Amino acid sequence: MKHYLLASLTAAAVSASAFALSAAAAPNDQTSGAPNVERMQHWAADREAVLDAKLAGMKAGLKLTADQEKLWGPFETAVRDSAKSRWDAMQAMMETREHGERMSPIDHLDAMADRLSKAAADVKTIADAAKPLYASLDEGQKHSFGTLGRMLMPERARFAEEMWRRHEGAGMPE
Repeated sequence: MKHYLLASLTAAAVSASAFALSAAAAPNDQTSGAPNVERMQHWAADREAVLDAKLAGMKAGLKLTADQEKLWGPFETAVRDSAKSRWDAMQAMMETREHGERMSPIDHLDAMADRLSKAAADVKTIADAAKPLYASLDEGQKHSFGTLGRMLMPERARFAEEMWRRHEGAGMPE
């Protein structure tokens, strides 16, 4: 289950990086400029509200003990910091695009490699923060952690459900 959750978090980070790259690399259209930045800001506020709700739901669903509550903070902070990092990267790409700067295909590859490296470091930080919390959970909570954790990433929710259906007969990896 630990490997599955880590893979889920990695996939989410990669998905966010790919989305950010496509947003920056898209040709200029009628929606570029200030309205596009404003739309991204609304999108970020919506995503933050959804993340708040999902983290609160995950925490409530785990039914943490008082000792486990102390271990939740670092995990939540790591998840939030990772989300902020993705937003900052997307915002920087939008600003580059707003200034009319165009990247060569090689520069795009370099930028993607940098974002993927940062995303990998963020996922490692989340995994490191989650280890003490996960170790303190009972078996029922561990099962819930895996299920609820996959749903933290909106890009992953539908994929996780599909994978669940595919593996239902074979059993999910622990």
